Amino acid sequence: MYPRLINQIKKAIENKKGEDIKVYNVKNKNPLFDYVVICTGLNEKNMEAIASNIEETLETESFDIKSIEGVGSNDWILVDCYDVIVHIMSRSYREHVKLDELITNNK
Repeated sequence: MYPRLINQIKKAIENKKGEDIKVYNVKNKNPLFDYVVICTGLNEKNMEAIASNIEETLETESFDIKSIEGVGSNDWILVDCYDVIVHIMSRSYREHVKLDELITNNK
């Protein structure tokens, strides 16, 4: 299930020009979800398009989305796909928050 779900998420991001896509397996470190996907959006409109495309793609492929948070934010949108969490971030906010480093340093 996860490889197919993650591939669909990555494809949805790529189709809307999301950049620097990273997938982290956090299965052994987090009881709430198993994978984190992080990508960079070009601007608020692009980030919203990425989130919307993820939602449409997963719905078409019969995957469920629990929620989408942060639409209207110009920094960060979170798509909760239950066992996979997707973070769509602006470049400056991603560099500021350093979520990639937090995940990789927590191994």
